[in-house]
Amino acid sequence: MKGRSLEFSYEFFPPRSQAMDRRLWRAVGQLERLNPAFFSVTYGALGSVQNVSVETAIAMQSESPVPVAAHLTCVDASRQQVDAVARDFHHAGFDHIVALRGDSSPNGQLTDGYQNAAELVEGLLKIADFDISVAAYPEVHPLAQSASQDLQNLKYKLDIGASRAITQYFFDADCFLRFRDRACKIGIDKPIIPGILPVHDIDKVSAFSQRCGASLPDLYISQFDKVKHDPQAQYQLSVDLAVAMCEQLAAEGVDQFHLYTLNQTDLCLDISLALGATTQPVKVGKAA
Repeated sequence: MKGRSLEFSYEFFPPRSQAMDRRLWRAVGQLERLNPAFFSVTYGALGSVQNVSVETAIAMQSESPVPVAAHLTCVDASRQQVDAVARDFHHAGFDHIVALRGDSSPNGQLTDGYQNAAELVEGLLKIADFDISVAAYPEVHPLAQSASQDLQNLKYKLDIGASRAITQYFFDADCFLRFRDRACKIGIDKPIIPGILPVHDIDKVSAFSQRCGASLPDLYISQFDKVKHDPQAQYQLSVDLAVAMCEQLAAEGVDQFHLYTLNQTDLCLDISLALGATTQPVKVGKAA
C-alpha cells in the first residue's frame, strides 16, 4: 500500500512427488524476491511424511536466504519423539518454531506426549531459546468448548513464552478485527498475524472450510459462480478479494500478513505486489 510498509510471510507444505518438489522450489525462488519476513514449512504425521517434512524444512533453512520457521506438532507422538525433532531443528540452525497440537490420526493415541500446544511451547523452551509462533482461530477452534475458552487458551500459550500468533485463514476482515479486539480486552498484547488463503479453487476451499470451521461468505460463492467458466476472471477475482480484505485490515493497523501458498506462486505474488511488496535481487544461500 502506498505510504505504508507491510511485511509478508509465506507457508509451504512438503512435496509428495518429484513434480511437487519442483513446483515447491519454483515457488520458493519466486517469493524469495519479495524479501519476506519468513517462510514456514508444515509438518506431517509420524513416519515417512514426517521425514519429508523435516528434510524439506532443513533444506529450505540451508538454501534460502529467507528465515525459515519449522512447524512442529505433538499429537500422536511421545515427548521423546517430539523433543528429538526439536533438537534436530535446533542443531540445523532453526530459531523459529510454529508450535501446534496438530490433528489426530484415526487410530492415534496420546500416552506420555504433550497434551496440547501450550505444553509443547513449554517443552520447546526447555530445549532452546526458540522464537515460537502459535495458532489462533478467529472463528473458534472446532474442538474448543467456547470462544472464551479458546481465547484464554491463546493467551496462555502467549503468556508462557510464545512470541506471536498466526491465525487460521478467514474471508471476513471484520471477523479478524472483532477477534483482535476481544484478544486485546483480555490482555493479549503480542502480535496476531492474519493468515490469508488465496482462493485457488472455490470448490476445494469450500469443502476444506467446512471441515476446519472457517466460514466462506455467500458472496464469494456467488461471485466465483459467475466466472466459473473463465479461469482468468477467477484468478483476478481471487486477487481482488484478497487485496481488498488485506487493505481493510491494513487500514485498521495490521502490518504483517501470512499467506498460505499451497506451493503455488502466482496468486500470492500478485496479491503481495498489489499490497506494495517490491521485488529485489535474491542473495545466494545463507550468510557464512
